[in-house]
Amino acid sequence: MPDAPMKSPGEKPRPFSVVIVGGGRIGSALAILLRQVPEFDVVIVDPTEPARVNARNLNLRLVDIDPGNASKLDSLLARSDAVVAALPSSATPPVAAAARRSGVHYLDLSDDTPGLEAVRREAASAPACFVPQCGVSPGLISPLVLDLLSRGVMQAEVNVRIGTLPRHSTNRFGYGLTWDVDALLREYLQPSTALIDRKVTSLPPLSEQEQLRLDDSLYEVFVSGNISLSLCTRLEGCVDSLVSRTIRYPGHLDYMKFLLDDLKLRHRVDLLRNLFLNALPEIDDDRLLIFITAVGMRNGRRIEHRFARHVVPATIGAVSLSAMRRTAASHVAAILDLIREGRLGGPGLIAQEDIPIDALRANRFLSWFFDGIATASAAHSSMETAS
Repeated sequence: MPDAPMKSPGEKPRPFSVVIVGGGRIGSALAILLRQVPEFDVVIVDPTEPARVNARNLNLRLVDIDPGNASKLDSLLARSDAVVAALPSSATPPVAAAARRSGVHYLDLSDDTPGLEAVRREAASAPACFVPQCGVSPGLISPLVLDLLSRGVMQAEVNVRIGTLPRHSTNRFGYGLTWDVDALLREYLQPSTALIDRKVTSLPPLSEQEQLRLDDSLYEVFVSGNISLSLCTRLEGCVDSLVSRTIRYPGHLDYMKFLLDDLKLRHRVDLLRNLFLNALPEIDDDRLLIFITAVGMRNGRRIEHRFARHVVPATIGAVSLSAMRRTAASHVAAILDLIREGRLGGPGLIAQEDIPIDALRANRFLSWFFDGIATASAAHSSMETAS
């Protein structure tokens, strides 16, 4: 990482320079958040026309270079402190390699894919912090789960239920695009990492359908991948079970199984992807639902700890940000802020499980997410869940 320049007495420190590679939903939201405070200087790298239009409309600084051009990216990072790969997981390794070469901090929003392993290999010899898997899930989910488990229950059964939905459903599918379509398809098609009987295993996607009632509204939930392998490995042998489920409006799963099984589209993912892109609207007026429970025994009684959050869009700096964009970008911004303050360890890989939740809760970018949220303990759950 470049050394800070010498300062005269009373001179303000130079801003923490962040390069955001990818000017899509999360990348632009992160830039909007960081420009609200003077401690950060932000530029977006994206050569695409939609990114140029978006940056112009939002008054964001954009550098029109191809992030695949290693020499140009290295030249830009040489004058920076950190880089964020706001890209699909498969596109993150070249950015991680550039971060290692330039000695800058690296963050991304990846999930458990081969690209993540390549990032971890780069982190092994990196002179700065490498923090993959930021965002809502896996990101925030890991410290939230660990926080519930720290409250002292034995033989714990942990259930993570999370979903981003249109606030007003306008189609039979009850859904719209709020994030990366390829990551969405992986959740529907790939096995979900879980803990069963204290051992790491995988569960079939779209299995174990249940009904869930939250705030007098009824939803359906089913298995999908929102838990990272690193969290499951950390908790193996310590908790009885850890399962992730997606929240959707009732009827969504039946339509999904019709597409995958009746129309055989699980064998033609290219067609399914095009169908989603062409038929589903992009959603900004969304809601993010998170409901995590840890049920176990304490002093001979069955105890439940829970975390529940319902996020809706908000206006930041005169720009409306969807619930998913705001939450994911706030998590990335908080981690950048902690790195800037020297409050995270390093160099090398930092797992989401290693980031103290108290530091996230107190950070200016993410404190809103925790405001007014209490974790309830009860011998019996007052939140109805029925099979």
